[in-house]
Amino acid sequence: MSSEIFGLDLAVDCAECDLDKMTNAEHIKAFVKELVEDIDMKSFGECVCVKFGEGKLEGFSVVQLIHTSCITIHFQDYNRSAYFNIFSCKVFEKEVVKKCILKWFSPKFIKMNMLVRSVP
Repeated sequence: MSSEIFGLDLAVDCAECDLDKMTNAEHIKAFVKELVEDIDMKSFGECVCVKFGEGKLEGFSVVQLIHTSCITIHFQDYNRSAYFNIFSCKVFEKEVVKKCILKWFSPKFIKMNMLVRSVP
């Protein structure tokens, strides 16, 4: 039995991000807009960017639907970390995502894992 590729699921974990940038809703929304353009996707609706949580869990959470699935981001102010997920049935380049994240949030450390989604 062969499997059919459905899409790509990229997880990006970042540490020691620029705190001023990751705690600014307008900066985050501008990043999402540029990221969507850079990976040649099309937004579906507005970007949701909400700050909530308490103590070590406080930070922005972001959801941007795209016509081929979605982008989600979770920022953790306490330790200046960020967690990005991009899922799309349209192919995109992970290095383009990395370059955009580095430009907008200046993390000192970045780890990327790409998963190919499919069913048997």
